[in-house]
Amino acid sequence: MTLLYTMPSAIRSTLIIVGVLCLFFIILFFFIRRVNPLKKTPLWLVPFMWIVDLMNGSVKANIGKKWKIYSPWFLTLTIFVFFANISAVFVLDNPTGYLVVTGALGFMTFLVIQITGITSLGVKGYLKGFLDPFPIMLPMNIISEFSLPISLALRLFGNLTSGTCISILVKYALGWAALPIMPFMNAIFDIFFGVIQVAVFVILSMIFTSMKVKDEDKIYS
Repeated sequence: MTLLYTMPSAIRSTLIIVGVLCLFFIILFFFIRRVNPLKKTPLWLVPFMWIVDLMNGSVKANIGKKWKIYSPWFLTLTIFVFFANISAVFVLDNPTGYLVVTGALGFMTFLVIQITGITSLGVKGYLKGFLDPFPIMLPMNIISEFSLPISLALRLFGNLTSGTCISILVKYALGWAALPIMPFMNAIFDIFFGVIQVAVFVILSMIFTSMKVKDEDKIYS
């Protein structure tokens, strides 16, 4: 416990979020095991089924035939980024307000995208993509490809941090007069904007991954 408090704030909040989520889903796993699939679905299970079905449908529409490989990754990404974005509601420091965290998320997404390109197009097809539409575009394509994780990381970091900065500016500008409006501002920036940034980050990650999949593999039947 002492080690946890001596850690940097971003790492501590991340570990707490991951630990709580792991514990929750382990418990959920044992509850789901007790459900009889031949009987009526319990009401408590419906929201979880809806979320999984929504994610599966989105991945099928973008990735196609190999959606089962990618759906768990995108669902995990969605859950973590969502709780990281709204962690201020639980009196935790916001992990996605630190570049080290958003950078790690951007880098992991970048790896998924590149591995998808290699496995789907083959090494030759993957490398040939850097020469499209003309070989002269090689430097620009390389820059565009390797700037992707930086773009994803900075977008998530900037949008979350800007909300915090606005809240702080309003607080210092109005002083005690800001007290009545701060709960509404926190709800907007911590929850509403947090949810929007989850959608933006995951949808962009899904689209960029889809761009590395062969067209014939995108058709799901």
